[in-house]
Amino acid sequence: MTRIAFAADDFTGATDALWQFRRFGLTGSLVTDAAYLHDRDDVIGIATTARASADPASVVLPAFTALAALRPLVIQYKVCSTFDSSPEHGSIGAVVAALHREGLARGPVPVLAAQPELGRYTWFANHFVRAGDEVHRLDRYPPARDHPVTPATEADLRARLAGQGAGRIGWLPASPSEEAYRARAGDAAFVADAMTDEHVMALGRLLLADAATRTPLCCVGSGGLSYALASALTSAGAPAAGKGPAGARAAGGLEVRGGLGARAADGLEVREGRGAMAGEGQGALGAVAPVLVLSGSRSPITARQIDTAERAGWRVLGDLSGPAGLVEQVEASLRDGRHTIVESTRGPARDPDGIGKSLGRIAATMVRAGLVRRLVIAGGDTSGQVVAALGARSLDVAGSLAAGGPVCVLAADEPAFDGIEVALKGGQVGGDDFFLRAAAGRVRRGE
Repeated sequence: MTRIAFAADDFTGATDALWQFRRFGLTGSLVTDAAYLHDRDDVIGIATTARASADPASVVLPAFTALAALRPLVIQYKVCSTFDSSPEHGSIGAVVAALHREGLARGPVPVLAAQPELGRYTWFANHFVRAGDEVHRLDRYPPARDHPVTPATEADLRARLAGQGAGRIGWLPASPSEEAYRARAGDAAFVADAMTDEHVMALGRLLLADAATRTPLCCVGSGGLSYALASALTSAGAPAAGKGPAGARAAGGLEVRGGLGARAADGLEVREGRGAMAGEGQGALGAVAPVLVLSGSRSPITARQIDTAERAGWRVLGDLSGPAGLVEQVEASLRDGRHTIVESTRGPARDPDGIGKSLGRIAATMVRAGLVRRLVIAGGDTSGQVVAALGARSLDVAGSLAAGGPVCVLAADEPAFDGIEVALKGGQVGGDDFFLRAAAGRVRRGE
């Protein structure tokens, strides 16, 4: 029975959302098309490309309608923790307005962009990003401020949403009382503050209580919101469907005993079908060679990750639009057993749509040739295009390399693609050694 559903505005965000639910021991699936939806799991999501669309509502509304038919308690619109959107591309405000216009939102839409474990915080509705030891206001954080498609010109998320046509936008302080939560009833949406996991979980409890009165509750947020909902659903007061408060059954049928609170799935390993989900305390997915990285991200964080891998001896190929022999160069590198990166991250910006399609063709060619079984894809828009080129029906979490950076096992009709491991990484996700961790199969140990 589906308790929580989500539609993500890109593929990297979709896998992050699924990981948040799976780490709490909930069963879950992520599909690439509404035709593959089912109600066999606690959680189900649809990955979309709404963030890259000039009309995201036309992408999101069919997904929400299909998910609502499963009668979940909550439907989340999963968005980036840096709130990547503008009036012209991936407008979150336009989606909020559409949810009201179509009668899917029956009351104010809660918005939680904060994700403390990623260093994303909201205070007095202003959004902040931690980078190393420094915390920047969103509109002063270079990767967000200088984003080539959705630059962050304003840190106050109320102003961002209002400027995108969402309607009247309110504000909810951290760890609010039920009275304060109910006072937002006249808003089209409200921005919720959070600085800590405790703030996030407190909001989750209020959302689940509210969902009992207006199912489905439509909400918008980052992986922090997914974390909040997962925590609330698996607490003693709100067990997962068909589960008692003393235990929840994870995807492989492995039962987890004890309280399922804020870090319930740490140390949990779940084996299911083609892949394994390892919790934060678990060891490794196993080293794989060679690994192929496909990067369309423009983030300086991804650039540093490429630099680190190159210094470690990885082959880096960078001119996607230039040499006709690029595919041959990638093939030769992989046949030599070298970890290989094909990137448009460093150097001048190019057409992102064309780059995504090129990277998708390269990925499909190398996998069909049997040269690679673990891919890393950097960039939200790029991820959607590459996963589409691989003919994915669905993805399931196998482990997490970093906060917001899970490895997934892909299910596809074509045998060559079925069962490959794919790490989908947002541009700003992960430390400098992210690609090295992907090759080594080192999952998180609570860092």
